[in-house]
Amino acid sequence: MSTLIMSKCWPMAMPPSPKAVLISLADNANDQGHCWPSIPTICERTCLSERTVHSAIRWLESVGLVTADRSNGRHTRYVITPDAYEPPQQLHPRSSCTPANAAVEPPQNLHKPPQMPQSPPQQLRSNRKEPISNNSEAPASVSSKTRMQTFDSWNASLGDEDAIRADDPVFAWAEKAAIPEEFIELAWLSFADRYSGDGKRYADWRAVFRNAVRGNWQKIWFLHPMTGYTLTTTGEQYRRVRDAETQAGQVAA
Repeated sequence: MSTLIMSKCWPMAMPPSPKAVLISLADNANDQGHCWPSIPTICERTCLSERTVHSAIRWLESVGLVTADRSNGRHTRYVITPDAYEPPQQLHPRSSCTPANAAVEPPQNLHKPPQMPQSPPQQLRSNRKEPISNNSEAPASVSSKTRMQTFDSWNASLGDEDAIRADDPVFAWAEKAAIPEEFIELAWLSFADRYSGDGKRYADWRAVFRNAVRGNWQKIWFLHPMTGYTLTTTGEQYRRVRDAETQAGQVAA
């Protein structure tokens, strides 16, 4: 935890959900404001739903407090910039010395914070359980998820959602096979390189990735009879690229 980042975040005025998520991020951040917690981890720490956490992160991004780098696909890197925070006018507290003409604005503006959790569901693509009940738009939603599309189109359609979610079955399978989770991340980087710009179309790219992991399509690792799973030359190259990009991001920040 960075004491510097945390001390700047505590006094900030904002709606409860973004504040809870901000403090959770700050608790994981280094002195440069960088952190990599997963959405399930944030949910557990804040006792908020995944939808609310996504909404809160979007709110924090909209006011310049947090930048989310989702290019990794497996882990999202968050950068907290307390000095860039521009609180919306409706969040400024009223006091007894507030001018009379200023007191007219809060009743109108106060409608905005409660609405904050309501808009994101239109953008989120991870809520597979909801669109199926008595919703007339459910068939369109489901069909849009199952249509054939290229990797680039699918990846661009994810928005804030991780390409490979923390609860994806691929991790349970890897755990049973005793494959290190880091190797799955490297497999994803190789997989994304392989299919970016490719014209192949699939209805479920996550399922394709699971098959790629189970079959070791990218040749990221091999099973050594004495030491267990070990990175190949390709796997080691992707590890070094990942580490270099992470270090470059920290220096740039």
